[in-house]
Amino acid sequence: MAVANTKSLVVTARDATPNLLTPYGGVVKTVGGTVATLAADDDGSVYRMCRLSSSARILGVRTTHGTMTSGTDWDFGAYQTAANGGAVVDKDALVDGADLSTARLTPTALPFQAGASYGKYLWEILGLSSDPLREYDLCWTANTVGSAATDVTTYVDYLA
Repeated sequence: MAVANTKSLVVTARDATPNLLTPYGGVVKTVGGTVATLAADDDGSVYRMCRLSSSARILGVRTTHGTMTSGTDWDFGAYQTAANGGAVVDKDALVDGADLSTARLTPTALPFQAGASYGKYLWEILGLSSDPLREYDLCWTANTVGSAATDVTTYVDYLA
């Protein structure tokens, strides 16, 4: 047996002459918001949490919330801003089918809808062919909203 000294593809590319890796770094930023759900909210309700540029690289989604009895199917994705008509772009682009029925009292990371989305630009995650250079509202869509009033706080970590 031997002691290993193994490089990741990123380190190997950085060590090459010339450097084969496009710079991929920066300061991780977080944007987020809190909304109140009501017991009378209907399935299909949309909760606009934050706004983010199409050129942001998405690194993670975290949430906290109280118990939402029967709130078993929530999606987190992108909608146009009010200035651009407010329509859905991809309601489950980031998180698909999250179960929010059990309280999360500390920020909990949610799995991406597709694991390959980590670190991609928002416009790529939305399936666009190029960056439209616009902002999108990141929203929860409650497919099965549940029957309890509580606050939902969501944070999105990204590279600008």
